[in-house]
Amino acid sequence: MLFQLNIKNMALIKELNIEFEEGLNVLTGETGAGKSIIIEAINLILGGFAAPELMRDGEDSLIIEALFLLSPQEKELINNLNSNIEIVDEQGALLIGREVNNKGRNKCLINQRLINLSTLQEIGTFLVDLHGQHNHQSILDPTKHIELIDNLGGDKIMKDRKELLDHYRRWREKSKMLFKLLKDKEENTKKIDFLKFQLEEIDKTALVKDEDKALEDEEMILKNAEKIINTMEKVNFILNEGGMEQSSVRDSLKEVSIDFGEIASLDRRIEKIRENLKVVDYQFEDIVNEIVKYKDEINLDSQRLKEVESRLNLINNLKSKYGSTIEEILEYRQKIYQELEAIDYSEDKLEKLKEEINVLEDIISTISRRLNIYRRKIAEDLEKLVVRELEDLNMKRCQFEVSINTYEDDNGIEIDGKKYKIGPKGMDDVEFMISPNVGEKLRSLARIVSGGEVSRIMLALKSILSEVDQVPTLIFDEIDSGVGARLGEVIAQKLKALSKKRQVVCVTHLPQIACRAEKHFYIEKYILNNQTNIRLKEMEGEERIKEIARMLDGNQMSEITIQHAQKMLER
Repeated sequence: MLFQLNIKNMALIKELNIEFEEGLNVLTGETGAGKSIIIEAINLILGGFAAPELMRDGEDSLIIEALFLLSPQEKELINNLNSNIEIVDEQGALLIGREVNNKGRNKCLINQRLINLSTLQEIGTFLVDLHGQHNHQSILDPTKHIELIDNLGGDKIMKDRKELLDHYRRWREKSKMLFKLLKDKEENTKKIDFLKFQLEEIDKTALVKDEDKALEDEEMILKNAEKIINTMEKVNFILNEGGMEQSSVRDSLKEVSIDFGEIASLDRRIEKIRENLKVVDYQFEDIVNEIVKYKDEINLDSQRLKEVESRLNLINNLKSKYGSTIEEILEYRQKIYQELEAIDYSEDKLEKLKEEINVLEDIISTISRRLNIYRRKIAEDLEKLVVRELEDLNMKRCQFEVSINTYEDDNGIEIDGKKYKIGPKGMDDVEFMISPNVGEKLRSLARIVSGGEVSRIMLALKSILSEVDQVPTLIFDEIDSGVGARLGEVIAQKLKALSKKRQVVCVTHLPQIACRAEKHFYIEKYILNNQTNIRLKEMEGEERIKEIARMLDGNQMSEITIQHAQKMLER
């Protein structure tokens, strides 16, 4: 509820503080006393337009502050509006401040934290419904009408709504995935051909790790085979064979070994040399055998050289495309193989995704159709109740209709053989329509012009929807415009009944309403230092009786009028 309102430097108000109560609060006073300024201040704190003329003459800025005390349910509802700000504190207190300077600049605060005006306006719609010549009438917002209808349906509808929302979110997510896969499908088809070509090109080469290094070594030998053979033959001749004119190194080593054997006994040092020479002889034999073997194995195979060169050219061609080494080529081969597998899998995924979407669409279709049936039944009952309430409020020929429309959409979800546009709340577009006067066409509630007419229609709707409508504070301005005593009594009774479920603030000229208030404020103008000001006084006891009498009979009130006022208050 709205607990306290502080106004500074607004119109005729220098400074004014008001504390409201739960239940029914009324503002009364002479015509032109400034009651509308209080309502305008509340409108500003809800994010309404700040006209330049609202600022008090000679001041640099106007300041409005409002303290709301909210129930745990109301606190949760409003805190869920913005995950970045704890809008309502742990005790359920919500302090809103707004300052407008003479340059038209706004500063909006919630619990001492700066917010932008659009956030203030959004929060305001959940705090107060202001009925009269103002914009903070949540029931005039067509987007909220479906919520009111569904809330009237109770747990049955809300359970379906929750289930629908869950499936709708999954359907949206999977539909986006499907769109992306279909978009990529044509590109993937071309990509598959290219990747398969690369894979085949690498695979038919049958690469072996480090094969290129071995081939390069073999190529070097084959290209220099003649030179290697000649050198090996020469070395073999010198080391192993020898001739008539020149002994081989092998023969020379044997001769030296024999000579050392003859003198080895003469000196231990010679014996040591002889033993080392034997080791050299063994090593020499290994070298000679290796040379002979190598010479016998190597050959001038030009065909093999061509094969090696051809293989190396093939490998180098792959290196120019897929990697600088065989290892990199094989890694690239694995990569494109996995990519091909993924694309093939995406085809399977595509079909599976289509099946999942079809299942979700069937569920969404079923729930949406069921919600449509529920809503039409609720709408039918609500129409009768509203017309009955409006008759009580002297709008006897008024027509009221809950318009529930559905729209076909080629990209929508199929229901009963046709495709419909469906959202997270179902297939229905709900709007309250009204024709206040005979001969007028039904039109949106938002297009009603008369402030008093709006207030009465809102009172009728709020009286019916009070159990499900979650806005904690209702403000009625001009609700008694052009109303006589009998209708005034009906309005007063309805406001009093409504105030048992919601806080109600009402600007009124009707004593029938004023006498039922939990808190009664009187507003009047006064002049101080050649400036007009407004003051507010809470009416109690004798003062309240006299104010009710004034409302009954004007300033020429009699003793009878005072007695009548007293009886009205007692009753």
